[in-house]
Amino acid sequence: MNKTANGKKMAWVRHVVGAGITLICIAAIVRQINAKDVLDAIAHFRWVYLIFGIASLTADYALRILRWSIMLRAAAVPASFKNCAAPFLGSITLNNILPLRLGDVVRALVFPRAIGANKTTAASSLVMERLIDLMTLLLCLTLGLTAATAVAIPPSLIETAVLLAVAGGLVLSFGFLFSGSLAQFFKRLGQRPVVGARSGLLSKISTGLGGLFGSFEAMSRPAVLAELMLISMLIWVGEAGLFYFVLLGFGAEAGIGTAVLVMALATLSTLVPSSPGYIGPFHLAAFFAISLTGGSTVLAGSYAVLVHLALWIPTTLVGAVAMWTSPALFRAARSEETVLRKSEAV
Repeated sequence: MNKTANGKKMAWVRHVVGAGITLICIAAIVRQINAKDVLDAIAHFRWVYLIFGIASLTADYALRILRWSIMLRAAAVPASFKNCAAPFLGSITLNNILPLRLGDVVRALVFPRAIGANKTTAASSLVMERLIDLMTLLLCLTLGLTAATAVAIPPSLIETAVLLAVAGGLVLSFGFLFSGSLAQFFKRLGQRPVVGARSGLLSKISTGLGGLFGSFEAMSRPAVLAELMLISMLIWVGEAGLFYFVLLGFGAEAGIGTAVLVMALATLSTLVPSSPGYIGPFHLAAFFAISLTGGSTVLAGSYAVLVHLALWIPTTLVGAVAMWTSPALFRAARSEETVLRKSEAV
């Protein structure tokens, strides 16, 4: 009971912290803009550009699904593009409407049964996906800061971005190149007898890490990793396309470098705890990026609102339809839960 109570208390604390961060970010923007001017700018948006932006976003998410299916197939899971589409898009919808990125948890622990993957492999693919995306985003941030010539970017900011990109690349390379050795190390550690109250927990953690790195080894073979890195770069080109076309829709005189910078900062901001849908940090990051590159506060405010809606609405709706038309996603999880309960009863 104490553990359950503490877990619920911590969840509430995280919700309160997230809501507080959201309110602070929104307040920071509202103090600098006139709501009437922002609404007027959105009313004069050239909506034809949004069609091109959504098309770019569609290509982006198609590539994400393809990348996930390649990861799973590399780990001997018979996962086709079609089979991966519903669980992937469904998890995006859940991330958009639930706090604490719970959609990722569902994709790792609930949806795998529907595509024939075990939880360890699914979790490993998710972790690997996030690591590759983080490294790619840091690279995009560096390129965006270098290419944005509208204003003088502080050299220290560029140097920090380069340092983070290089450090992230080295850590990622180490984890992938030595994943086999790390898998064996943690598996042996999990099998080693340990005396103490927490011996069972340590054994489970070590065994779990062994399985995680074991899946990494299969997914990070040179040919597979090269394919994943190429697809990842194309993914973020597609995402940057949406940010770029929304800029054009507002008539902003900005190049693709500005779009890449805004995309990188706004996406990295979603790592900050907030309310569902990344409301607040995303808007403040987009607002800051546009202002940093010389945009007016009206452009920054209206852009932050519209680009967030352009990302949130399509992905949420498509993912909701995908889950509604794929009841097997949850049926498989319920069947597994029933089997576990029966085995525990026996």
